[in-house]
Amino acid sequence: MAYPLPLIGFEREQRVLEEALCQRRSLLLLGCAGSGKTALLDWACRRLRHSGVLVYVPRFETSHDLLLTIARELFRHGHAAFQRLACADLGWERWLEQQTSSRLKGLMWQAFEQEPATILLDHLNRPGHVVYRFLQRLYYTPGMVLVAAARDQAHLGELRRLFWDPRHILHIRSLSGPEARRLFQAAAEYFNLNGLELEDFRRKVLESAKGNPGDIVEMCRLASDPRYRSGTHIEFSLIRIELKMLRSG
Repeated sequence: MAYPLPLIGFEREQRVLEEALCQRRSLLLLGCAGSGKTALLDWACRRLRHSGVLVYVPRFETSHDLLLTIARELFRHGHAAFQRLACADLGWERWLEQQTSSRLKGLMWQAFEQEPATILLDHLNRPGHVVYRFLQRLYYTPGMVLVAAARDQAHLGELRRLFWDPRHILHIRSLSGPEARRLFQAAAEYFNLNGLELEDFRRKVLESAKGNPGDIVEMCRLASDPRYRSGTHIEFSLIRIELKMLRSG
């Protein structure tokens, strides 16, 4: 999940997220596609990687997918309570194949009561009641922290019943003009675009992105592909079409 560029213009968001994690408070990140939610979660993982067990869930389709992802991360990070309760003597991948959702839920609830952790839930896409009931118990387990990221309240699904307090919601703002220009420059250098005609491309990217950092970075990444260039000229219209397809997918 590593984000390749520095977090430009996210000082407020970093401060709020770090305070929530240090104070063991759950938090919801809300922002449109490309607003920087995943980059913030990546920053949190790197910042707090030595501060106890931290589980990152990039996305999940079903409640069982969620349980398997969390279980794998607990084995990988050496979560002592979960490993002790699981007794996966024959290897944890083989053990996981044999487990039901009910069994995994029970083990995790017990394990997190003994050894709380932080769970980062990225790209939420309308999770249902079963996921809500599982996470509800974790949400109210002392010491547990849930950080969820969604495009909007609709994508939050049933988890709206957990993240209803505005004090625990962080709305990701767009970059200011100077911040967007700084990010464009950093992205152009990272993707080695400085030998291309950038003045017109920069103007079009910044106008189109409207302060969305993900759009700025993605358009610069596409510009590094020879398919979107004619000599040193960058075909912005083709890049814009490709970006729209990626965002709608």
